Amino acid sequence: MTMTPTEQPEQVVMPDPAELLIKEAREKARRRRLRWTFLLTLLIAACLIGIGIVHYTSSPMRTSSGNSDTSAKALTCPNARVKILGETTMNGAAVYAGLIVRASVTSSPACLMSGYPMVGAQLTSHATAMASDVRETYLGGGMTTTAPLSRFSITSRPRVVSFTIQLVTGNGHACPWFNSIKVTLPGSSETLTAPSMFEAGGLSQPGSFIYCGELQVTPLVKGSSGNGK
Repeated sequence: MTMTPTEQPEQVVMPDPAELLIKEAREKARRRRLRWTFLLTLLIAACLIGIGIVHYTSSPMRTSSGNSDTSAKALTCPNARVKILGETTMNGAAVYAGLIVRASVTSSPACLMSGYPMVGAQLTSHATAMASDVRETYLGGGMTTTAPLSRFSITSRPRVVSFTIQLVTGNGHACPWFNSIKVTLPGSSETLTAPSMFEAGGLSQPGSFIYCGELQVTPLVKGSSGNGK
């Protein structure tokens, strides 16, 4: 008689507690590495974005012609006190008209000012036309050289500066008129409304402009001529 041995039940192998602890420690270490890698990636991305912003803000400004103007960056002069002294019409040509705007500037504490004024024309159409920056205008205002823009030392002693505005004008049938002109000198926090009084030939004459487009402003220059030599 042949005896067949009975089958033994499969043995269940229980994991070694020490091995479980090792696996858990390895998993925790892996998760920590992932977290640090993620945080490092975020830090690198933030640094690259910051470098890009600094590069953009420190890059030379460009005039409306697309040329770099390394001296066009406005210097900070937030405490400057500005007084508009007057406006003088420029000799027109074809469909162009323009103004020389003169201002007196003081500041305490002393500061440096350079660049293009911000000019906005309030129109009878209830729109606002913002001027683009140009080195010089067709009518002759602005910087007639390629030298860096002038830097002005502004102190408590009044200093006279000027700039020019040029625009395309028309016969009034299809274009709005100027209501007023808002002016902010470069680096200043003060915005002024230029008076609607144009001085021509030594006489003060009330007047305004028909605006058909292409409002432009030139850099700040010393004196009252609106021209930089």
